[in-house]
Amino acid sequence: MASINQDFVTYQGNAVSPIFTVKNSAGVAIDISGSTEIAWSAIRDDLDVPVISKTKTGGGITFVTDGTDGKFQVAILATDTASLSGSYIHQATVTDGDGNPTTVSVGRMQVGLAPTWTYDSTALRTNTLYQVRRLVGDVLASDQQLQDEEIRFAISLYSNVYLAAAECCREIAAQYSRKVNTVQGASGLQTNYSQQAIAYTLRAKELENRGMARGGTMPYMGGISIADKVAQQNDTDRVQPSFIIGMDDNLLNPSGSAPPVYIDGGPTGSGS
Repeated sequence: MASINQDFVTYQGNAVSPIFTVKNSAGVAIDISGSTEIAWSAIRDDLDVPVISKTKTGGGITFVTDGTDGKFQVAILATDTASLSGSYIHQATVTDGDGNPTTVSVGRMQVGLAPTWTYDSTALRTNTLYQVRRLVGDVLASDQQLQDEEIRFAISLYSNVYLAAAECCREIAAQYSRKVNTVQGASGLQTNYSQQAIAYTLRAKELENRGMARGGTMPYMGGISIADKVAQQNDTDRVQPSFIIGMDDNLLNPSGSAPPVYIDGGPTGSGS
């Protein structure tokens, strides 16, 4: 069974050795020590030729241990990524002892410029970037969620850091919503990306409410209280309607002629 969403990120001119695990439909690692070949490639899209190709027989792929745990790693060199930029589809194929090839892993490889990720808790009072990062919870260098440039973009869109942080949470939720929940091996340890997406969506709503209370624009709905309606009618700067119908106006008009229209400001109960 092919493992999907095996995404990873690297940067131009970097060497990286992603590790893949071959599993069956139950999520249990398969012994691949007897495989005659393992091949891995990355392409821009389905119509392109591979921009990187690695094979076990060619020395570009090795077992992490001895293959009995289903794990192998691909040696992507700095020269392989030097001219790449953007997103690439990658897949790995294992050929068993009988010569049968099986696709075991599919995902995306993102190659780009090294991101800028900074955080300094001592500068929270004056640095809006760090304030947003703190509100989002993206403060662990070992588990980076958003680049500095992405946060600065959110800050440029909104009037305070709470609304900017809410936007950042929505962006993170969107990333997690693209992934499927996974189960690791016989232990049944689960990675629930859907729960992470839900958690960030709820956090976005909470921050948005706090941002609105601190100076953000709030929607207004009028006409839901008597005092509010009276205040609107008594506002001399308000554009008055062309006509109104008073509660004492009789529009049943038993005479059969056209019903009267009462102009705003006209006497109650009489036409004008």
